[in-house]
Amino acid sequence: MPLISVIIPTYNTALLIGRTLRSVLEQTGNPDFEILVIDDCSTDDTLSVVSSLADARIRVFRQERNQGPSAARNRGLREAKGIYCAFLDGDDFWEPEFLNETVSFLESHTECVAVSVGQCHKIIGKQPSFVPKQQEFSEPVQLPDFFDFWAKYNHVCTGSVLMRTTVAREAGGQREDLRVCEDLEFWALLATYGPWGFIHKTLFTSDGGKVTRKQGWLEKNMRRWQSAPTMEDWVKRLATRQVPTNTVFQTCMGRIARNLAYCQIMSQREKLARRTTREYGKDFPQTKLNKLLRLASASPCLWHCLCALLRFREYRR
Repeated sequence: MPLISVIIPTYNTALLIGRTLRSVLEQTGNPDFEILVIDDCSTDDTLSVVSSLADARIRVFRQERNQGPSAARNRGLREAKGIYCAFLDGDDFWEPEFLNETVSFLESHTECVAVSVGQCHKIIGKQPSFVPKQQEFSEPVQLPDFFDFWAKYNHVCTGSVLMRTTVAREAGGQREDLRVCEDLEFWALLATYGPWGFIHKTLFTSDGGKVTRKQGWLEKNMRRWQSAPTMEDWVKRLATRQVPTNTVFQTCMGRIARNLAYCQIMSQREKLARRTTREYGKDFPQTKLNKLLRLASASPCLWHCLCALLRFREYRR
């Protein structure tokens, strides 16, 4: 099996980094991998926990200053020696078959630039969710259209993807000025370089609840909310590539716009959030809250009241 580079950005993840690393070290099928831990100036015992595992396959790099997860992932991408690479955050984990399944797929589908897997997401205050929610297939598939599949299933996130290292570098890595939706921008960009695959099995879990509780929900998210760009800024790299101009692509962009609008509300940029909603709201996912956002955006007074209510709810999660 070819060498795989597993890039793990960390920032104060001492509570869960051991679980994350063990989920890689215990992969089945004897995969040949290296683990690159990129520490973004942690102030807790993250590096001590990493050192305690004492495995020769783990290489540790420490950023000179805190620059965010994209910069850490890009550092790992520059240092990677593997033919394939994956990003895995320091509070998430893989099922034991992740590398065996994803590498096997890319080895047998040489035209594909990346492959993603089914996911479980555990969020404080909510029931675990599984993506995709509907599974119409039981075997790994090469996607005829990444954006069509994304519009239907919202199927890709950090930690769920294995990609070809050369293509990830050619794409330019992740945007270091983004701290929200930075992974989605990168996956969409990567999809313009070639076809993707999908494996229906749930092989990745996002579960950073313990870290979030320790850091504080509001403290952890406020920096991300404050950094949310305009939709026009978010899409600027994609605009240089050949992307669809159909309703499928607009549906995908509607998801992003909704996320950015919500971040703008949480960071008290109500005017910008209202503009985002009025311009892109027709493509937001069809949920009760999103319908309410679209309705309220018609009135500055209603919009302010709704934004205040949403912040009250979110800040006290």
